[in-house]
Amino acid sequence: MVDTQLDIGWRVTGILGAAWGATDTDAIGTEHLLAGITGTKCPAGDALAAEGVTRTAVMAVLRDRQGTPGALPWAGGDGDGPAVSCREVLGPEGEERRMMTERARRAVEAALELGTADARREPKGIGRLLPEHLLAGLLRDGDSRCAEVLALCGTTAAAVRARLDGEEPAGGAADGLDPLLWNTRDLLLGRRRYPMVFWKRWLTSGVNWASEPTAWVRRETYEQARALGHRRIGTEHILLAVLATHEVARAHPHLAREGVSGARARFLGGDRLAALGLDYATVRGSLATAPDPGPDERPAEELLEGARQDEGTGPLVEALLLDGARAGRLIRHIRGADPQQPTTAE
Repeated sequence: MVDTQLDIGWRVTGILGAAWGATDTDAIGTEHLLAGITGTKCPAGDALAAEGVTRTAVMAVLRDRQGTPGALPWAGGDGDGPAVSCREVLGPEGEERRMMTERARRAVEAALELGTADARREPKGIGRLLPEHLLAGLLRDGDSRCAEVLALCGTTAAAVRARLDGEEPAGGAADGLDPLLWNTRDLLLGRRRYPMVFWKRWLTSGVNWASEPTAWVRRETYEQARALGHRRIGTEHILLAVLATHEVARAHPHLAREGVSGARARFLGGDRLAALGLDYATVRGSLATAPDPGPDERPAEELLEGARQDEGTGPLVEALLLDGARAGRLIRHIRGADPQQPTTAE
């Protein structure tokens, strides 16, 4: 019988390092291992991303539950047993000073078993521990914090497992969004990036746009104009951006509520528009049939630059509802009012 040898690959080494960087405690938990996988380009990371479990989403959940005043509590722990050294689990390739929770240890041990089984099937009995082994080990435990993060992201271990096996899950992260909003959703989740110069792309990597709604609307306004083939932005594009970000944020509350103390005020502008009976699909569809609403008295760029981050989208929408804005006149048309009457869109 050929002896088996399982090496800890550089990808898993990187995941362990990223997990250590994601924790604010003395031990790596299953939630931190999950975060490490989401930041790795590999089939395991792709399977998670397909279910909305991206690094952006997972880190937002973790930041909201770190040991700071006002932090949200976890529903459960990550094992009742004592933490153990990574070296105790991984051997010489593990670091003595880095600890693992009980459930993280179980997940890694399960991954080692899977990796060893694969190594036995190799002609020389030599294999490598892969992120896919680690993810499969994590998915076995339905009571870990990893499982809790998956639920907060709107999916299940079974759905991720199906993705990992190259199958379409029977039930997974279906957020119910209109297909017209999928691009905005993917930009929020970090599956795609807003066009910007390299250094800005680097600075905004992993940013949770839902925690910065004014900056999000600013980026999304230009994206809406591009999607419609318009070279210049107007207040109608800001209107679409507010509605798009509002509806996507509501479908992904684990991102929208990060920093819960300010979450309520963040999307008041979208709430106001929804109270007027407006939604993204209706407004976008109306652009093709509505009469030309005329020029904006105040340039859209000026409105965006003047919007303060700490005030959320409320003041921005108030400006859109004014008679001098193309957006306000478009809203009046949609609601059946004369867009030329000198009254607000209320």
